[in-house]
Amino acid sequence: MPNTTNFNWSTPADTDLVKNGASAIRTLGSAIDTSFVDFKGGTTGQVLKKTSNTDLDVEWGTASSGLTLINTTSFSAVASQSINDVFSATYDNYKIIFSDLVSTAASSTITMRLRVSGADNSDNAYRFGRLVIGAGVSQTLANENNAGTTAWTIFFASTTKIGAVIDLWQPFASVPTIGVDFSSGGFFDIRGLNFSNTTSFTGFSFISNTGDLTGKVSVYGYSK
Repeated sequence: MPNTTNFNWSTPADTDLVKNGASAIRTLGSAIDTSFVDFKGGTTGQVLKKTSNTDLDVEWGTASSGLTLINTTSFSAVASQSINDVFSATYDNYKIIFSDLVSTAASSTITMRLRVSGADNSDNAYRFGRLVIGAGVSQTLANENNAGTTAWTIFFASTTKIGAVIDLWQPFASVPTIGVDFSSGGFFDIRGLNFSNTTSFTGFSFISNTGDLTGKVSVYGYSK
């Protein structure tokens, strides 16, 4: 009786005739070739991924990371900056990262509005709460403009570089948009964000109330 392997490839029994060796080799080679056919192909940078729980059932594809870069915009000496067409059905949730942000003013309040079709939304539906921790600043938790306002205050900028990270949940979906905002400069600032209307957005703008801004902003989508 032929021997079989873990993958059910047939190999000759010890008692099989030597004259049948060529046929046995062809049978074994064909079985191996069939089993590994999914390993063929692929391109540079791709990885093998399991297609199902079946042994050797794989496919070539792009490595999936937690975040995918959608857009990076550098800006210099601007009072405001709009970022268009970064929210879509491709992703549900997003991370926005501000880097090396400085203002020409010693103290600038930076606000943010969501936008769609190339226009900012200024509905009285923006809500946020704030926790501030830092040297010379008492640890406080306060609701600011909790009744609603026409923009979120997302952080404060100055002539010293700061960084900020904003996570937004479902800005493109027709549901209320919520988020969390972290910024760090002279103090650590945490904010909870909420836009109470069920508007589908595709981008955002940030605006300085005084002074011009220089820096970089990147938008990433969270893999579903």
